[in-house]
Amino acid sequence: MERRMTTAAREQVGAKGERTRRQIIVGALQALATGGVAATTTRDIAAGAGVRLATLHYHFESKSALLLAVLEHLIDETTTALREETGDTADIASCIRGSLRAGWRYLTRTLELQIVQYELTLYALRRDDAVGLAGYQYDAYIKVYQDILQGVAGRTGELDAAECADVARFMLAGIDGLLLQELAKPNRTRSSHAIETLIAATQVFASGLSNNRKARKARRPATRG
Repeated sequence: MERRMTTAAREQVGAKGERTRRQIIVGALQALATGGVAATTTRDIAAGAGVRLATLHYHFESKSALLLAVLEHLIDETTTALREETGDTADIASCIRGSLRAGWRYLTRTLELQIVQYELTLYALRRDDAVGLAGYQYDAYIKVYQDILQGVAGRTGELDAAECADVARFMLAGIDGLLLQELAKPNRTRSSHAIETLIAATQVFASGLSNNRKARKARRPATRG
């Protein structure tokens, strides 16, 4: 008689496979943080994850497939952390201050992972089958800041959706540049001062967008009923 796997058994097998897959990704992160993308082999990753090489290749057909999964994992981890670390704020100015400070705290706690992420982003850009992932990463980080801003702007009316997107891109460009500077020439005091300068500049930029929109609206001729 043919034996059929029950739904519960299939779910158990699937859950075990997902745990193993995640274990390999975490092991890959540790190996990449130590040896870098170019030098790290799948054998190194399997050893770091505590699995057999055959098990690694069962879940990931190649090193490239695994590296792209690691990048996706880093994107998810970073966006989740940014959302969790940014609290409720009363207005756009305090939202900008809180979200940039929260983002900087997270980035400076995870500098080794940020180096890995930069390496993986460049790796993705060099591959025709993965170049879209770098764009996905950028869009995901923009969306985090944009959603946080829109959550406040929806209550205060200070910015519209397009302006929130513009401010989010400004914030990401600034904090990304400061992160590269900190990685290249570490100086926490200088970087802390630079973050506060970025906050002030972003607040001015956001205020300018809001004021320009209000000015354009005020110049519109009144419509007759």
